Amino acid sequence: MAKSSNRKKYTEGISGKKPLRVPITNAYSGNDYSATVLIGSEKIPVNVLLDTGSSTFAVSPSAYDGLKDTLAQPTTYAQVVQYGTGGWAGPLVNTLMTIGHEKDSISLRRSHIAITTVEEKNNFVGVHGIIGLAYNGLNMAYDLKSVLPKSGSQFSHPWPFKSKNFNAFNQKFQKLMGANEIPQKGVVPYFTELEEEGVVANKFAFYTLRSRTRHATKDKSKAVSDPFNNGFFIIGGGEEQTDLYMGGLDSFMIAEVYHHLYYNTNLKTVQVDGCDPIEARPLQKKFIGSSVSNSIIDTGTNRLCLANDVYRYIMKSFKKINPSFIELIRESDEQKMGLDAKKLDLADWPEIHFTFSGEGRKDIRLTCTPDTYWQLFTPTYNRAVFQITGPEDSQNQSVFGLPLLNNYYTIFDRSVHEHGVIRFAPIKKIQQ
Repeated sequence: MAKSSNRKKYTEGISGKKPLRVPITNAYSGNDYSATVLIGSEKIPVNVLLDTGSSTFAVSPSAYDGLKDTLAQPTTYAQVVQYGTGGWAGPLVNTLMTIGHEKDSISLRRSHIAITTVEEKNNFVGVHGIIGLAYNGLNMAYDLKSVLPKSGSQFSHPWPFKSKNFNAFNQKFQKLMGANEIPQKGVVPYFTELEEEGVVANKFAFYTLRSRTRHATKDKSKAVSDPFNNGFFIIGGGEEQTDLYMGGLDSFMIAEVYHHLYYNTNLKTVQVDGCDPIEARPLQKKFIGSSVSNSIIDTGTNRLCLANDVYRYIMKSFKKINPSFIELIRESDEQKMGLDAKKLDLADWPEIHFTFSGEGRKDIRLTCTPDTYWQLFTPTYNRAVFQITGPEDSQNQSVFGLPLLNNYYTIFDRSVHEHGVIRFAPIKKIQQ
């Protein structure tokens, strides 16, 4: 499935590498942003998350099963993906995928799409799937060519295996791998394929204002039309969208990216206003081979999931400024519906500054404001949720998700050297 140098181009849509501005929303998932794409000969509309922390293009069979798609081309490949909780498995097919509007869209005639035939519950809450926007190394598939005849099949689609429970299937699949030689091959991720086919420039950008869905009234149906819950995904561009950020080109701060797998960055210091800064610990040597650096920029994470040293420093700083801050955070974490928003006065809370290694050894400082690390009007009207958490494992690695990005118009520019850079400009916000 890896792209060959002489592969025929199967593209249609816009020409001249014109950027495409795609509306996105967090109203369906409750936090992360999704866009609508059209799949197959019937152009079935599917809402998919946009995630820079993964590379797989996957959809649930409840939205698209490929059985009536006259353009679908089955393969011998399957993908098996495990998350921190749950996972999925299913066949890989090639078919038409279109994103954008009728008069302004991009299509790939043979896009690689995995169908999550076997999946744990709540994999894609509120949406139908995911488009991973990271690099090739995160998008692997198993070639089942040698074992499919035993199931009476030539291809992986329709799915020839009977297990519907993911954990049960995964156990059987591991035994199958142990008893047979099943090679893995890289699958070209969706955005990489667009760029390599010459359809768009090798960059994309995000304009987002929230990390959780805003419910400004008790009527939850109005969340879809709330402008705070909507944003834009720019395919093949960024800087030209001047209405989405403050200042001109000089306003962009440029963070260096350290690996072409995840969007790895180097966090140098952290400072809470009113407190002395600290240096962020480097990633431990034993994790460098797999995790590369001490920080990642991830559009598919709705919080700041911080390394232990960074998280502890922020909590100690909050306590030093006002001991009641810790009680409010604890109450937000313990209550299923979050904190009573009337208890919060965001004017009392400090900004948090993160310094990253920048391009050309010029450090940049990015600021997370109280109105993004606290999310008001979520999960319902007049409630609030704190969007900073500690680490999920022992690595000194912080994952910077939407609460930081909500402060900046963010361009993932992969055209600059091997790893690319990430450009940040102050976002042009709208009035409350």
